[in-house]
Amino acid sequence: MQRYRDRLPIVAAALLVAATILFVVGTTIERSQASTGEGQETTTVERPAGEAGEHNEAEATQGEATTTAEGTGEHSSTGESGKKLFGINPESAGLTTVVAVLSLLLAALLVVRPGKGLLVAVVVVGLVFAALDGREVLHQANETNTGLLVLALITGLLHLGVALGAGAGLRTGGAPL
Repeated sequence: MQRYRDRLPIVAAALLVAATILFVVGTTIERSQASTGEGQETTTVERPAGEAGEHNEAEATQGEATTTAEGTGEHSSTGESGKKLFGINPESAGLTTVVAVLSLLLAALLVVRPGKGLLVAVVVVGLVFAALDGREVLHQANETNTGLLVLALITGLLHLGVALGAGAGLRTGGAPL
């Protein structure tokens, strides 16, 4: 039975690595979709203005005003760069890199030196990341982006598995501090 208890931190580490990979993939996809959406907005915003220029000045002015209003509304609903969580853009490449490196470092420490303090830290990190993944699931549901919704849901479940694995390692009397 002791043999299985010793494997719990390794299971938690494997789940953390899998969740990290999915997190990086998801944020990369979302960033690329946001930049593609912004490029498409620019194209659609410029096209009606050019067409309006072929008509008389009154129609052109009206067309530009409508286009500007539509472009502003679209940008605020699809542009992710303006969304911040605690003053931080959760989809920035820098934050993705920091989170990925820290997660992989925690996973490596779980394999090499699974102490009680580390297991407690991993439980907390797993629960916090699962909560953030839950927030992302709700966000993707509002955006009706099924692919990213499923990815965020799987990532959240993996983070819950990380917390449960590390918690079970604590409960079974894991390694000393």
